[in-house]
Amino acid sequence: MHAQPLDLTRLWGEGWAVTFAPRPPAFCLDAMGVSKAAPLPDGLAAFARRSPFDGPPVLVAAAVLDERWSVVVESEAQTGWVGTHPDVLEALAAPGAPACTATSDPNKVQVVFREYGSPVGGLEPRTNRRWGHFADRTRQSLREAGFPDGHATQEHPVPAAPSEGALALLAAQAVTGTELRAEHLQGSWLGGLTAKPYPTTP
Repeated sequence: MHAQPLDLTRLWGEGWAVTFAPRPPAFCLDAMGVSKAAPLPDGLAAFARRSPFDGPPVLVAAAVLDERWSVVVESEAQTGWVGTHPDVLEALAAPGAPACTATSDPNKVQVVFREYGSPVGGLEPRTNRRWGHFADRTRQSLREAGFPDGHATQEHPVPAAPSEGALALLAAQAVTGTELRAEHLQGSWLGGLTAKPYPTTP
């Protein structure tokens, strides 16, 4: 039985993206277009000082989850979510360990990921609608987390979660085998600005 995921919608509102990657934080930020990464003395509180109207470049922050995995947080999508770029996911994936991004905004909540050397896959957590490439291991991990193999129905629902964003985070954690916990949000973070544009093609 999987623990309830963090409810980032309650913590941060409707607009955020969280990327899990089997790479060090500095590598992740570089792949996401940050040229001058630096420690954030007050961690994610740095986001609170930025206005949604600031526009690009936008702030991206990364931290260590464990000896292999990092987490990257975005709270501005003026140019789209950087963590959903196919080239970013390709750069962040490693053999046996996909890179995965959960995003939440008022218009769309989704999870996109990329297995090493494979095309992008994705799902809408509430309906369980899926597209792209799903390895057998990924399907099994989602099944073990409570997601049905097909579209969600009354007979085969998705797991219970406090918000759709929390459900997206649960799916991302299942795909990667990692977990974002409250204590990770308080630790040491590295961050910087990126103006990497949103891709014009899927």
